[in-house]
Amino acid sequence: MRRKTPRAPLKSGFDRVGPFHPFLAFAAVLLVDLAGLILILLALAWVADRIEETFWPGGTDWVQFDI
Repeated sequence: MRRKTPRAPLKSGFDRVGPFHPFLAFAAVLLVDLAGLILILLALAWVADRIEETFWPGGTDWVQFDI
């Protein structure tokens, strides 16, 4: 099997990620990281709300988890 010749890097010095520009791949990784961070913070807020409701039931909730 014959190997393909590698493509030259872009003018910025980065290699392409498949057919995509490297900045597009970096943006996709950043979005996945931010989504994970938001999910972790949401889970932490949900657990804190459940603990707070156990010790001090009732009152005003800052974050509404009732759907």
